[in-house]
Parts: sequence; structure tokens; C-alpha cells
Amino acid sequence: MSLFNFMIRIFTILLCSLFSLSVHAVTMEAEGSAIIFNKDIDSARQAAIRDATQQASLQASAIISSTQSIQQGVLSIDNMQVSTLGTASNVEILDERISGRTLFVKIRTEIEFDERCAGSVQGHGYQKSVAITAFPMLHPAQASLGDLGSIQTELSNLLSNNINQMTNLRALNAGMLNVHDSAQNAPTRQLSAGALTTVLDFTRQLDVQYIVSGVIRDMTMRDSSVIDPNRNILVDLYNRLDYKSKRHMRSLVMDLYIHDGFTGALLFNKQYATAGRWHLPPETRTGFGSAEFWRMEYGQQTSQLLKQVTEDLNKELRCKPFSARITRSEGPFLWFNAGALSGIKQGDKLTVYRKSSFYTEDMRSHVQLSNTRKTMTVTEVQPTFAVGRLTEDGEIYNIQPDDVVISH
Repeated sequence: MSLFNFMIRIFTILLCSLFSLSVHAVTMEAEGSAIIFNKDIDSARQAAIRDATQQASLQASAIISSTQSIQQGVLSIDNMQVSTLGTASNVEILDERISGRTLFVKIRTEIEFDERCAGSVQGHGYQKSVAITAFPMLHPAQASLGDLGSIQTELSNLLSNNINQMTNLRALNAGMLNVHDSAQNAPTRQLSAGALTTVLDFTRQLDVQYIVSGVIRDMTMRDSSVIDPNRNILVDLYNRLDYKSKRHMRSLVMDLYIHDGFTGALLFNKQYATAGRWHLPPETRTGFGSAEFWRMEYGQQTSQLLKQVTEDLNKELRCKPFSARITRSEGPFLWFNAGALSGIKQGDKLTVYRKSSFYTEDMRSHVQLSNTRKTMTVTEVQPTFAVGRLTEDGEIYNIQPDDVVISH
């Protein structure tokens, strides 16, 4: 068999494998590792799990996108890029060990394959950054039943953990930051001049590609009589015997918003609603996220809702292009705030966009990203940042810190 025929056969087998994988989920085992900083084992474990899920996805399948040509009977492949389409789910930790300052985890996970993104946009396998902020309550008094007030900050912690374990996004827990001054008017806020704006003021503070926020709209009981403080012993007895009744259903309704981290533009807006039975007496202070909370049907339905939110976030952002902020410009060299942890490699090419702000007549602030049509090639990669080089001096194009590089 000639080399040409052999390469064609291998390429055909690969394409067939990719087609079959695109409609199935495969179970993979993989190992990941992360450095332990400041004795923070929890953060190292999350980073190691992310590393392991990426390894599992790479092992499961890869897309070879290339420019092919035949020269003198030899198949040549240029511009080879490997990027995964798989989404990890049902991550199970099989083993965990610490060696020196490095934590190793071995996982088993299911890799599900989706159809290609429209326009061949894949983000090149880069890990996009997402900040999950607080979820303020429209009616905080509703959380007094069960002492669930911490849901406003803890929801972001749970969602961040889900995202880091189940997707290729890198989620940062910003649960102590409330980007909505008024839950009633979310996702917009009112300026002193009367105009409405979005979360633009927080984009530089969080320094991520996307900002996820939300509002909890409702946490009421379907039948308030089951928690009536004036109920008597006979009512309590009836409620205990009637525990399967829908009278014990408690609602959870929340809005979710995704804003672009560079422009503040609202990209996604969806309301989620669920309900589950709540059987604890009104004086019980179980707390949000406690073991007792998760044992109840209401807690289990909350967990399912968060899983659905995670899946929707991944679906919505998976096909978005990767972008990062330029932090420094010196001659032809540009520094930007994404590195090896985000999947950046030497030789990668990203397009430079100039960022500018302007105000409309009604004092609304807008951010515009303008394509310079100049490509930067990555020359140096560190864990959290990288350096790239332009073919000409960046000052010619007035490239400044806070401008953006984007991978299409």
C-alpha cells in the first residue's frame, strides 16, 4: 500500500469515527493535575478536574481541520489544529493523591458530542472565563422559611462548581458581588440622568469574558396554610399524614442573564421555574445547601434546575469566539490575560480588536470593538497570560491596554 493510499485510509477512518461519535456519548477515564497554592486543596482539585476532563475529551475525539494538497503523489496537511467538541458530564472521581505540591485526580466521565457550530466557529478549544455573581431576591422575606437567605450568594458557588466540573468553561465565583442595584428592574439599572444601562461598570472589575447574573423571583409555598403560625396540633397532624399532597409544593423561580464581559451587552436572558415538596415545620432553620436541604424534594428539584442552567450556559457559550483583554503593548509585542490554563499555545494566531467607548444623546454608554484586521502570533505562554507578536509595531495601529484579541 502506498503512503498516499495509507494516509487517505487513515483520514477516512477518522472522519467516520467523528461522525459516529457526534451522535453518541462515550465513557472515558483520564488523569489531571494542578499545583496547590497557599494550601488551597479545594481550588487545586477543581483545576485538576478541569485538566482531567479536557484530557478525556481529547482522548475521545478530535477534529482535524486543515488545508490539504497533493504534491507529487504525497498528501500534505497544513495548519493542523486540534479542538474538541465533546462536553463532559457525570464526572466521577476515581482516585486522588498529592505528590509534593501537585494534586493528581483520576476521573471517569461521559463525553457527549454535539454538532459543529454554525460558521465553523469552535473557539479552538480555548477555555472561556465566566464570572458568576450574586442572585438577589425580589422578595427576601420569602427566604425566612427554612432560613434560606444565603441562596443569594451560595447559588453562584454551586453554579460555579457545576460549570467547572461539567463544561470547558472556567467559572469564577463572584457571589459576593451584586451587579443589580434593583432586582425589580434587572437586568438593567437606572443612571442618575434617568437612562438605563447594563452591567458595563463591572466588566473591568471582573476581568472575564462573560458575566453571569440573575434574580430570584419567587420562593413561596403553593398553599400558605401549611406553614400558618396559628395552626393547631390537629392541622400539624393532618399535614404530616398528607405529606404527598401538592399543598406542600414550594416554588423556585429565577431569571438568568449572560452579559458580554467587554461590552456589557446582554447576550442571553431566560427564566427558570421548578417546584418541590417542603415538609419541614416553619420554625426549622435548615439553611440553603445543607444536607437536610438536599434530602428534601425541594432541594433535589433545585439541584436539577442548576444542572439545566449549567447545560444551557455551556450550549449558549460553546460556539462563541474566544477573546481576552490586552494588558500591555510594547512595540510589536502584546501581552494578554489568557495563558496555558486557557489552552493558549505558542504559534496560535489571534485577531486584534480596538476597543472604544462612546455616549449617545440620552447618556447611554456603549462599547465598540473594531477589527484592526491584524493578526498576532503567540510567542510566549505562561499559566495565566501570554505574549504575542504583530508583524509591525503595535503603536502604528494605536493598540492599547484594554483592547482585545479574539480567536475566530
